[in-house]
Amino acid sequence: MTLVGGAGCSAPSAVELIEKDNPALEKLATLGTPTLSAVQIVNRAQANGQLREASDNLPVFSFIRKVATTKPSDKNATTNQKTKTYRAYTNNRDQTLIKVNGVKPTAKEIEEDRKESLKRQRRFLERNDKKGSDKVISNNMDMYREKFIPRLIGTELVGNRPAYLIQLVPDTNHRLKNTTADRIMNQMLVKLWVDQAEFQVSRMEAKTVEPIKLAAGVIGSINSIHVRLKQKRLTPEIWTDLKVEADFDVRIIIANFTFKMTSQSSGFELATVKKEKKP
Repeated sequence: MTLVGGAGCSAPSAVELIEKDNPALEKLATLGTPTLSAVQIVNRAQANGQLREASDNLPVFSFIRKVATTKPSDKNATTNQKTKTYRAYTNNRDQTLIKVNGVKPTAKEIEEDRKESLKRQRRFLERNDKKGSDKVISNNMDMYREKFIPRLIGTELVGNRPAYLIQLVPDTNHRLKNTTADRIMNQMLVKLWVDQAEFQVSRMEAKTVEPIKLAAGVIGSINSIHVRLKQKRLTPEIWTDLKVEADFDVRIIIANFTFKMTSQSSGFELATVKKEKKP
């Protein structure tokens, strides 16, 4: 079944509905698990993200995040690979660049990375929008929450933990302010795994199902996007990214370019948080 937007929608969608795993859903009901709708499951996962960001009482973990990027660097399609290593934190404190290609970064590299990170946050997370929100996870989910309609399609194990498997179906009648992002989302097949016991997102996968033309194909096209996320459970309230992979295939005029990014986290440990002294 192909989803086609109605009158006044931004663009038709080629995303197809995934067939529901009815035996798994029936088994879920027989286990005495409270029957929840896909909307309720996603809402609880979002609420947990908001609670984690708003709480000052949760423990803070620090960890090492190694980000490797590969992208074309010249007309011969040779690749330029760069690895950046960060000290990151579970309370959304800004991560610190500690290595570039295994070497301690210069002051210039640190400042350039800080500016690049801030620019990315403003563009994709609207971290400094007119509302002044600095809640990265909840604000990002709010931004796309109404763009997708959740469907509970089954259950699966993620790291030996039962999870609800949900498909997020693009709603072509809901338009994002960024028209390019809106067109991309309309062609996104998204699957979300939500932990059944703690209602935390344990895994996510999103990929485009057909190319997105830029300026009717004159400028080029986004041939494909594929993003995978796996979360690590540190406590019932704190889950953070363990591995993130993203692949992009883009055509500009007549040349094709591929971009790859892999983020791997390790070395999780409780961080010492300095409390401000009261006057």
